[in-house]
Amino acid sequence: MNLSIFALEKLIKENEEKIANSKKQLRAIESGEFKVSALKRASVEQALEESTKDYEMYKKLYDDIPSDQKEQFKELEKVEEALAKQTYYKLQKIRMKKNKNLNRKQILEAMMILDELPNDIHFDDKQLIEVANTVIKNNIREVVTLEEELKQIKDEFEQRVQKIKECTDQKYFTLFDTYIPILIVHFKLFIEDIQESIEEHNENNPENQKHFDGLPKYEDWWLEELFKNHQAYFALYKWSSIIESLCMTAQQKIIWHKLFTNWVSIKKMLNSKEENSYIYTSIFDDMLQKYGQMEEEFDLDNLESMDKIIEKTIQKEDFSQYKTVHEINTTYLQYKQNLIKKNQ
Repeated sequence: MNLSIFALEKLIKENEEKIANSKKQLRAIESGEFKVSALKRASVEQALEESTKDYEMYKKLYDDIPSDQKEQFKELEKVEEALAKQTYYKLQKIRMKKNKNLNRKQILEAMMILDELPNDIHFDDKQLIEVANTVIKNNIREVVTLEEELKQIKDEFEQRVQKIKECTDQKYFTLFDTYIPILIVHFKLFIEDIQESIEEHNENNPENQKHFDGLPKYEDWWLEELFKNHQAYFALYKWSSIIESLCMTAQQKIIWHKLFTNWVSIKKMLNSKEENSYIYTSIFDDMLQKYGQMEEEFDLDNLESMDKIIEKTIQKEDFSQYKTVHEINTTYLQYKQNLIKKNQ
């Protein structure tokens, strides 16, 4: 009986649609919107008559079925529909992974969206892909993540700094209160981006695996003696070059150059306050290590060993030769030259 009920419901619905379509055509003919022959009009009228007759027949058969049987069928239909939906959504991640029309970024975004959805909320495959594409196109996840992480880091930094404001030159350090949390967030995102790039590389190149074991440790004396001796310059240059070699894309290298420059600038400005900045600087260092994997070397044996390595390496270097291609006529120099000409 269940199959009969299902078939009758389908037939009733189909004939309802036929009746509506025929009536719509007749209204258009009668209004003059459609110019048709008498034969065509008769054909439409006949189709309406047949659909109406079939509808009434199937409707009577359906109405003659006892109500309790129809109710049982409705309940069973709901259960079957729920099970079908459950299976559909349960296999959604598998379908996304096997969808050859999607790239890796789209698949990953779709997976993250599915993980974030409440248990009672679902997207069908088409909706899920559209939402994922919108998130990627507008960098929504990056913007939201940046705001959330910046707030978290800024709150933590402010709480730690507030405790030491009474014993520091508050006016001087206020300059860094806004900028340091932003720099820490950018370091964090930089590291995560490198890790993701390496993971993607390893997935696509199983025969040529790369590994990321974190950033190499830096040494405080490099910054303390910067502008004082060439060893500090050389050590920082080599250290920065090692990190640059970890970058998987040209964009990552550009970002690293900016991060490195900003980090050195802040460290040098803080160092200029000497003992008065030690507490504040240590908070900066601790949080940069926590979120950005920027770790300082504290072991004296390692410091002495690295000092000897740098000294020997410098002796082997030929500083009369350019190590990289460089542009002496920088864009800023060109700007200044044009400005001078304009003002003459």
